[in-house]
Amino acid sequence: MRQKAYAQAMRVIACALMVWQVWMMWYIASHEAAGVQWACDGTGGCASDQLASMSPMLGVAFAVALGVLCARYLHRAAPGAMIALSAVAAAAGWYDALAEGQVERSTVTSFHIFLPLGDFSVSQWLTFLWSVAGVGCLAAWWGAAVSLRRTAGLRRLSRRYTTADAVLEGWRPVGRRYGEVTVVFDDGAGVRHEVPAVVERIALRRDVLAVYDADRPGDPALTRVAVPHRKLLRIS
Repeated sequence: MRQKAYAQAMRVIACALMVWQVWMMWYIASHEAAGVQWACDGTGGCASDQLASMSPMLGVAFAVALGVLCARYLHRAAPGAMIALSAVAAAAGWYDALAEGQVERSTVTSFHIFLPLGDFSVSQWLTFLWSVAGVGCLAAWWGAAVSLRRTAGLRRLSRRYTTADAVLEGWRPVGRRYGEVTVVFDDGAGVRHEVPAVVERIALRRDVLAVYDADRPGDPALTRVAVPHRKLLRIS
């Protein structure tokens, strides 16, 4: 138990450090964008040895790493959260650059992420970044809703309900993604129950849990099938 708590603490610390790295890379990318000196050759290729020129690419790499690392906590909300975090950090860099007088809203600058994204004014970049942040937030909310429904997250937090390893038997399609099955599980007293339920097709290929009312374990109206989140990265 102590080892597990230690592993969880280390994971949380790692996530916090990665959040800082993602924030700093995107912040530097915009805050220092106007001062980047590009050396271009005759073929149209441009390069720079300044950190700000590489910050967007590093920001993308760190955001992907952070998404994998914190997927255990954010589940399907992770991609949207990474997009929103990156966009807000870049916007913060522009606002600080404006406050420090490095640029004006009409100043035209360029962004390079693997390839040049184009030359636009600071105002246009800010509009773009806040739009991306909004899309990221919507994606995160949608991902969170899907994960909570699929894992029965809110129900599992209630003391009224408990969980048990379950097996799904039978499959009668109900639409393209759902089907009727029989959920077979043993309650806390060792009594076996067979409860009808409707589940997503993905549940057939995963280990599942029966989330049931401890006082009425055989009630179909109070029994749900939870598909636990698959661990992408395990620290133990």
